[in-house]
Formats: sequence, structure tokens, C-alpha cells
Amino acid sequence: MPKRSHKWKELRSSVPPAQRAFVLRLRELREVSDRTQAQIAEDVYLAPTSLSNHFNGGRIPEAEHVKKLYKILRDEAATSSRPMPCSLPFLLELRERALEKHCDCCPAGSPEATDSYPDPQPTSAGSPAPKPVRRRPRRPRVRLSARRRIIPRAPAQAEVPVPLQEGDRHLTTPADAAWPEIRTLAESLSAGRSRDADIMMWSAATTLCARDVQIFVAQCRAVGLEEAADQVITNAARRDAQAVLNIASALHNSEQYADAGLLLTAAAQAEAA
Repeated sequence: MPKRSHKWKELRSSVPPAQRAFVLRLRELREVSDRTQAQIAEDVYLAPTSLSNHFNGGRIPEAEHVKKLYKILRDEAATSSRPMPCSLPFLLELRERALEKHCDCCPAGSPEATDSYPDPQPTSAGSPAPKPVRRRPRRPRVRLSARRRIIPRAPAQAEVPVPLQEGDRHLTTPADAAWPEIRTLAESLSAGRSRDADIMMWSAATTLCARDVQIFVAQCRAVGLEEAADQVITNAARRDAQAVLNIASALHNSEQYADAGLLLTAAAQAEAA
């Protein structure tokens, strides 16, 4: 069966070099499969939009999702007798370099943080070893004064067809933090596409950083998706202890005390099970 070719979007110029190297290697890995992206995303327990975002230089995937994706594509490549473009340790190393930050004023994967990264690793016997990497001296770190940081103005409050929440869930999430994923989640739930909704909630709970999980939960509650917010918190409780503590701290700092308590209770129950 001839190999299917994929047409990729050109990466934005704003994507840092280290992240660009990681994304290009992910794309090469994707080429070993003839299946659709939606089919692969289902096996990795990711929403198709989230997987597409990883392949196009958006968010950097969690290490567990990278390992799951690699294993699935490796098994498929073995079935079709296709070579793997790289090893799993090499791919994880590229991911770590894409996450490095030079300082608080630089994005992840900036050139200062990734002056050099490893050359492509040979995959066949007899190939030459990777060349040694020369590191350039780091530039002095320069921190911007807090007084010069520009705080964007929040847009007008979007119309929400439900009353504001009352009680001890005081949502302090800024109005400009609304995500399109919330609308997609609401549409999936209203249309009865529970599997798509479950995948989206699981992906949000297990791949987002602590602050983004807090925003996701707050936005769900803001539009009346109470059960979805509880499900995201319950899924997030299955993460490692440090991640759970970080998410609980983000919820507490945003005065979502009931959500923080729900997260810690669910984590304790998962630990005892």
C-alpha cells in the first residue's frame, strides 16, 4: 500500500527554534501512519484539535502523551515495516529543550535558552554518531521592571445565558481568558457527543498547566457547565502529587475554595484506592 503524504501548515515565525525542532520531529513521526489524525488522537486520549495544535507549534504536549503517541506509531510502523525517524529518548530530550526558558521575559524555547540542540539521531546500524554540540556563552539576564509591563485591557463581558454563580466559588479569572474550547465542549454536550466531551475534559485536566486548568474550570462554571467543571477537577486529581498541589494553589489563589477542596478530596480518594 503506497504511503500517504501529509500536507503541513507552515510554522509561524514566532515559534522558537527549539520548539520548531521538536514539532518538525513530531511531524516526521506522524508520517509513519496512514491513519487519520482523529483516529490517532482517540488512541492518545486527546481531542483532535489538541493534537493538531501540537503538530502546528501551539502548546507543547505532556511527556505522557508524547510517550503514548510514540508507542502507538512505533507499533503501527512495525506492522507496515516502516522505519522510525527517531528514538523516544531523543524525542523527549527535544521536548525538554523546547520547554526551557532563559528568563521570565523570554518565551519557552527561545534562542537564548536553546543556543544549540542535538542533531538528528541516527536510526540505522552503522550510521555515524551525532556531532558534538558547541554551546555559545549565555547572554546576561535582563529582567524588565514590573512598572513597564503592559497590562491588556479586558474586553466587554460576553453575554452568558445563565446567572452569575453565588456562594464560595468567587471566580476571579479575567474576562479575556475565555477559550474557544469551552464553546466546543458546550456544543458537544448539548449535541449528546459525550465521548468527544470526555476526551476534551480529560485532555484539559491532564495536559494543561495549573493556571490553565483553573481558567478552564472557571470558564466552565461561568457558562453553567457545572458537571463538566467537576469532571475536569476529578480527572486532574489523577495527576502526580506536585501537579495536584500546583492546581489546588491556583484555584485557592483565585478564591475558588470549593474547587480546591474538591480537587484535594478526589486526589486523596484516588491515592487510597
